[in-house]
Amino acid sequence: MRRVVVVDSGVDGGHPALRGRRVVTGPCFGPTGVRDAVEREADVLGHGTAVAATIARFLPQDAPVEIVSLRVFERAPTCDFAAVVHALRHALSLAPDVVNLSLGTTSLRHRAELSALAAAAKAQRARLVAPASYGGLPCDPGALGDVESVVGDANVPWQLPELRPHAGRLVWFASPLAAPDADGVRRLLARGESLAVAAVSGCLLRSLLG
Repeated sequence: MRRVVVVDSGVDGGHPALRGRRVVTGPCFGPTGVRDAVEREADVLGHGTAVAATIARFLPQDAPVEIVSLRVFERAPTCDFAAVVHALRHALSLAPDVVNLSLGTTSLRHRAELSALAAAAKAQRARLVAPASYGGLPCDPGALGDVESVVGDANVPWQLPELRPHAGRLVWFASPLAAPDADGVRRLLARGESLAVAAVSGCLLRSLLG
């Protein structure tokens, strides 16, 4: 069984694109660590569900893949980034193949912790996938060397992310658009780099399935 951890706003396993998939709801995280969920719904915002649905579109319906949801967002796609650090640490304890982080920070406050976690992920052969930039500025953890860094490029065909040399490193370029046949994904709150990151996560998982 392959495992992808989605650090986001939760995942609604009842979404049409996720029906029949193995979706596991993990803890919610705040700036001090695990916390009780403020909201009871699986995904109030819809962002994490759109990300998970995009990943699922890369996989056969019967693929032995588990999608684990760790929530850091509630009603807006923002949070104290310390929550993401805690969630990432927990994600690595689950022995994932891929960790999808459709988020980032331009602050350098957590760079040392994120660098250590990225190195730990590489050592255990887990692939961290995150956007290279936010608002035109480099952002962590995507800017770190041990992370699969992603740039959204509408000229890249959907489901065919490309790994290219860029600024002295290899960077993924992927479509920032929702899958043409992704039932309901266009109605959810995710676009741009968020979906491009999910596309790369899906591509990496598909390659692991052989």
